[in-house]
Amino acid sequence: MVRLALFAAVAATLAAAVSGNQCTGNQSACPGGVDGVSSTYLQCSGGQYVSMNCPSGQVCYANPNIPGTAMCGLPGTGGVPGSGSCSGNTAKCVAPGQTGAYLQCENWSHQYVNANCPTGLKCYNNASGTGVYCN
Repeated sequence: MVRLALFAAVAATLAAAVSGNQCTGNQSACPGGVDGVSSTYLQCSGGQYVSMNCPSGQVCYANPNIPGTAMCGLPGTGGVPGSGSCSGNTAKCVAPGQTGAYLQCENWSHQYVNANCPTGLKCYNNASGTGVYCN
């Protein structure tokens, strides 16, 4: 419980440090510029950043599709850098037939995220090249 209180205090301090800084337009950011940690994000309002809450259970990530903006998502779901943008429910194997690792498109970020087949199964790309199956 002490760790949770300490984390909340640190997050509030980080938010306060950036909150109030000047901004323009519809800019938004994660407190301290760190992805996947804070349950708040900073939104530009009237030329100043104000702290806003993510929906329950979600954390702040930089939006990979719109530089200078942030978005909220489930912990551990930030895009995989260098894997490219995607759309829909597409997926691709990391090493087809060799491992169970694959990349699944995440609808909210339009970026691939890491995923794995159940233990002992390997990943294979489907015939159309838009999805995977585990065998």
